[in-house]
Amino acid sequence: MKVIVNGRFLLHKVTGVERYAREILAELDKIIEPGKIEMAVPPEAEGIPAYKNIRVVKVGKLHNRLWEHISFPWYIRKQKAVSLNLCNVAPLPSPGIVCIHDVKIKARPQDFSKKFLLWYNLLLSNACKRAKRIITVSEFSKREICKYYGVDPERVVVIPNAWQHYEKIGFDEGALKKYGVEKDHYFFSMCSLEPNKNFKWIAEVAKQHPEQTFAVSGSINDKVFADGLGFGCPSNMKLLGYVSDEEAKTLMRDCKAFLFPTFYEGFGIPPLEAISAGAKLVVVSDTEVMHEILGNSVCYIDPNVYVLKISKACSDESLLERFSWKKSALMLRKMINLL
Repeated sequence: MKVIVNGRFLLHKVTGVERYAREILAELDKIIEPGKIEMAVPPEAEGIPAYKNIRVVKVGKLHNRLWEHISFPWYIRKQKAVSLNLCNVAPLPSPGIVCIHDVKIKARPQDFSKKFLLWYNLLLSNACKRAKRIITVSEFSKREICKYYGVDPERVVVIPNAWQHYEKIGFDEGALKKYGVEKDHYFFSMCSLEPNKNFKWIAEVAKQHPEQTFAVSGSINDKVFADGLGFGCPSNMKLLGYVSDEEAKTLMRDCKAFLFPTFYEGFGIPPLEAISAGAKLVVVSDTEVMHEILGNSVCYIDPNVYVLKISKACSDESLLERFSWKKSALMLRKMINLL
């Protein structure tokens, strides 16, 4: 059966789910036979990847979410194909194959508005009931999907994230000077406004350690955090704003430790990126999924306790070998060939 990829993810900035779609499709394109897979994109899509074997076609006249739930499924039906949706969301009429990265709307509903919860729960419930196949990125996330949506575990296939996209990124040796930090004398984190990322942990720990420097990259507005989340950022906490991939990789390599105090993840790519970049120590939340992915290669902290108590983690040389976009693409191709 012909498979058509939902290309709406090209409209969004690259976060974890968009990274998954971009990288796994790039590898899949190298090993799939021509004509087996097509990618449909909205008319406003730009920066479309150049594939060799995956044909890309602009479909319909609608845009964004309307395109996803009307134009895209109409095209799927017309082509008598099955949709492949790699970024959590699948069209209501034809969910096809869907990758559900996490179910944080169920595990942490307090982080979301009622409107968002209703909409996403509708989408995920529909996908879990009607999708031909369900993909997720970790065994932890698989258990969560089955627990919250009553899905038969046999219907869920784990196809994990990876880190090789970081090999394509160089270092920016001017990054430390630009941001006013010294090698091995700062803690580094990449955070977002999402409550589950637990930005507050870094702020509270920084307040307790005024002699240390904490550098945080991301689109961060101090006023938004102080007013919206009920806490402020101390003076020893540097809010770097947006940093380039090259700068981020350098900041990871040269930091005292990379911090990832998240409450909830389906997988969590940044710690793998930091390890591949050469970070001396990676500190993550003591959660089930972090243990599954990272094992003994990191130091664990309680995300609910604002204490910076870390010890040197054991080294696991096989960690990075466990994950690759090529391996994940091979798993996806096997699933597609079984349709």
